[in-house]
Amino acid sequence: MTVRALAVILGLAGLAAAQGLDADLAAYRKAEAAGAVGTVSGRAYTERRTPDGAEHPLGGTVVVLLPRSAALVGRLEEIKTHARDSERAFGSAATALRQAREAYEQRLWELGVPDFVRTTVVDGGGAFSMAGLPAGSWLLIATRSVFEARSSPKTRSRGREVFVPRQRLVGYYAVSIWLRELTLAGGGLETLDLSDRNVWFTGIVEDRVLDAGP
Repeated sequence: MTVRALAVILGLAGLAAAQGLDADLAAYRKAEAAGAVGTVSGRAYTERRTPDGAEHPLGGTVVVLLPRSAALVGRLEEIKTHARDSERAFGSAATALRQAREAYEQRLWELGVPDFVRTTVVDGGGAFSMAGLPAGSWLLIATRSVFEARSSPKTRSRGREVFVPRQRLVGYYAVSIWLRELTLAGGGLETLDLSDRNVWFTGIVEDRVLDAGP
C-alpha cells in the first residue's frame, strides 16, 4: 500500500469519526487499495401467478448500494414501523425513507467518497449488476415507482371566490422499496432476487397541483 493511499485511509477514518458516521469508510478504501473487490448482481421481477405463467421484469427499478450504516438502517426501520400509525404518516413514509437515504448519501459526498454511493437501473430484462465494490458490509436499497392517475374533483368557480386555492390530487406514485443487508468478500459475487413478493415496504407519494378550477 502506498503512502498516499495510507494517508487517504487514515484521513477517512478521522473524518468519519468527526462526523459521527458509524460506517468504517477507511476499511472500504483499504479493501479497494488491496484489490479486494466483488460484484453484486440480481434480478427485479414480478413472480409468476400460475405454474405455467410468466415472470415479468421490473425494468426501471433504481438500485442503490451504500456502505452499511446501523444508524441509517435504524432510521429506515423506524419510519416503516410508524408508517401505519395514521393516514398522514403513511402518506409521508415513502418520502421520508427517500430523504433519509439521500441525507446519508450527502454525508458520503461531503466526506469525499462519492464513489461509495453506487447506483444503477434495472434493465428491460429485469437484470442489474455492480462490479468493483470494496469488500465489506453494504446496504442495498431498490426503489420502483409507478404512477396512477387519480384526480380529485375541481373546485367550482364560486368556491374559488370564497376560499384560498388548494392543492388538488391528480394521482399518486405507488412506491415499492426493497432493503437488503449483505456482506461482500473480495472476489466474491452476491446474487439477489427482488420480487413483488419480497418487497420490504410499499407506500405512496401523492402528486398534487394548484387547483385552477374547471
